[in-house]
This record gives sequence, structure tokens and C-alpha cells, in this order.
Amino acid sequence: MTRRIWKAAGGLAGFFAGLIAVLLAANLLLIGLAVARITSDGKRAHVAEYAAQLKRAAQSWELPGEASASLRSLGCWAMLLSSSGDVIWSQDLPAELPSHYTLSDVAAFSRWYLNDYPVKTWAHEDGLFVLGQPKGSLWKYRFETPVSQLGFWPYWAAGLILVNAALLFAAAALLARRFQKQRDEARAGWIAAVSHDVRTPLATVLGYASALEGADGLSSEQRHMAAAICRKGVELRGLIADLNLTNRLEYAMQPLSREWVSPAALIREASAAFLNEAPDERWPIRFSPDPALESVLLYGDRQLLVRMLANLLRNSARHNPEGCGIAITLLERAGRCDILVSDAGRGFTPDQLNRLSQGDLPSGEDGHGLGLRIVRSVAQAHGGRAAFSNAPEGGGQCHLTRLGPCKRLRAKPAPEQG
Repeated sequence: MTRRIWKAAGGLAGFFAGLIAVLLAANLLLIGLAVARITSDGKRAHVAEYAAQLKRAAQSWELPGEASASLRSLGCWAMLLSSSGDVIWSQDLPAELPSHYTLSDVAAFSRWYLNDYPVKTWAHEDGLFVLGQPKGSLWKYRFETPVSQLGFWPYWAAGLILVNAALLFAAAALLARRFQKQRDEARAGWIAAVSHDVRTPLATVLGYASALEGADGLSSEQRHMAAAICRKGVELRGLIADLNLTNRLEYAMQPLSREWVSPAALIREASAAFLNEAPDERWPIRFSPDPALESVLLYGDRQLLVRMLANLLRNSARHNPEGCGIAITLLERAGRCDILVSDAGRGFTPDQLNRLSQGDLPSGEDGHGLGLRIVRSVAQAHGGRAAFSNAPEGGGQCHLTRLGPCKRLRAKPAPEQG
């Protein structure tokens, strides 16, 4: 379930990332169009061009007619200040402006405005060329930063991107988890409701079929048909039970009744129950644990663990109807139990192993496709995992690893001799 949530979260995050990339590209395009519109505006006055065209003529200065007309068409004015701050040339200079400026005046208007006129300045061979534009036609603002801080901004931008990416993925994970939980709850509710609704008519079918099977006056063929109805009804009842158990285990709705149990005793219990179901001895079971393992206890749900082992034994028998030997090995290491269930039968096909490794179940794997899913879910509920493979010497095997926790019983001290 967790893997599905993260997979869904990754897909949702990818969708959001793609959406943000598209929006960012669209915004950059719009910004580019806006910049192109601003830079291509024919009403912008370039102070350097006009300053370069102002030439000294005799005792005065002249701006060529074309440049002069261009300035007027833009509604601009211009003046030339001497080194002492006097206006020595001007064109269309507003009457409200003075004819002399101090250094502080020049410093102020060269950065901002002169009497609300946005101005631009340019160094001229005879002084300072000043170009003024109409009031309210230009917004001026200057930004500066210490050179020592320039190296900080790339790291800041990278950090900003990483933080936003993390927040994006976290939001996607929360949404995916919420959607997954809603879907799982709906699915679990639907399965529980259908299972409940099927039980009553199924019990009626089994009751009538059992009564018919034992009724007098039936032919052998009719009795055989009634027995088949009973047998298939029991299988259907088992399928419903497996479906409900799988559903509860996968969505953590099955409360575990944990206790300290002996894994060796559980293996013997599951083996004995299996051999009682198949008394023809086609599937002999070999289990010879190390005597030291008899003192190992596993903290888990006895009923679920026995069910897990029983499903593995039945799976070996179902896939090898001609019979095969089954071996069970028990190990304990680092406070966890490993159980290996292997058989000498036909083993798994490559397609079955591929699907099992991906968490899927091959079609018809165990009659109705739920037995091995229960094995995997019970192992996960006990902190372990179930790995399916083919044994090197042939046959299939399931390795149940890191079930636990486990502990060892302390040996009782021998009574003292009086």
C-alpha cells in the first residue's frame, strides 16, 4: 500500500511539476513579449545619441535639425551644463527650471528627477548633457547590491527551487495518500458488503445440497451432483474468507492478536493439519530443526502464522498433484526468524516469478489467487517479507525473512542436590 501511495505521489508530483513548467514557460514568454514591447517603444529617448550629436559651432552649440525635431516630437527638452554648473546651451528648457546648478543639485537629479521631470545625463566634451522627458512619462528606480553578496544569490535560488520542489512533492504525497485512502476504504467497504450479502444465500445452498446428498431415493448421479454442489460451495465460502482476510491485511484493518509462540511448534501444527487433509502421503514433509531453536519464541499472531504456513504447503500440493517432497527450515538471527518452505516439484515459471516479484499474483496461482497474497500480507504484518524463487536443485520455494521480534527462553537452572 505504501509503495502505491509513493508511486501515486510521484505521478501527481510529476503532473504538478509539468503544469508549473508550462505556466513558468508561459509567464516567461509573456515577460519576454513585455520586455520586447518596452525596448521597441519608439518614444524612448536615448541620451547618448543626442549627446553625441550636440556639436560646438563658433561661440555656441548646435543640435542637428533632425535630432532637434526628434526631441520635440518626443516632448523632451535638453541642456548642457558647464563645469561650474551654468546652463550654456538648452532646447525647450522649461521656464520653471533654474539656469545654475550646484554639485548637490546635479547629484540629486542625475539619479532621480529634476522638479518631477525624469532626466538622463551623459558626459559631454564641454560639460554635462542633460535630457529631460515629460512629467509622468518615465519611472526611475535604481537597485544596487554589494559585490561580496553576489555569490549568495545562486545558492539562494537553488535552495528556493529545492524547497519548492520538496513542498510540491509533500503536497502531492498528501493528496495521493488521501485519494488512496478514500479509494481503499470504498473498496474495503464494498468487499465487506458483498461478502456479507453472499453468506446468507450460500449457507442456504450448502444446507439444501447437504440435505439432498443424504436424501433417500436419489440416483448415484444425482447424489454425485449434490456432493459437487457442497464441495464447490465450501470452496466459495473459503474464497470469501480469504478475500476478506486479504482485504483486512492489506489495509491494516486486521487486528493482530500477538503473543509469544514457538515457531517450531507452529510449523509442526501447520504440517500436521496439512497431512491430515492429504492422508495419501504424496507430499511428505521434512522438518528437523536444530534443538537450540526449540527455545526460540516469535511474537506474533498464532492463527495468521499457521494460516500462512498452511497456504504455502497447499500451494506446493496444488502445483504438484503427482506428489513431491516438502522441506521446511527454521533459522534465528539477530532477534528475527527466517522460515524457508521448499518443495521438489515443478517450481515457478519465469512469468510467475516476475509477477510475484512485482507484488502481483499469477492467474490461478493457488486456485483463486489469494493464498500467496495472504502469505505475503501476513509476513509484512509481522515485520518481514516473502520472497518466491526456484531452488537450485529444482522446485519452488518461499523464503520468509525477518519475522519477529524473537527471543529465546532462558534455561531453568537444575535443582540443587541435597
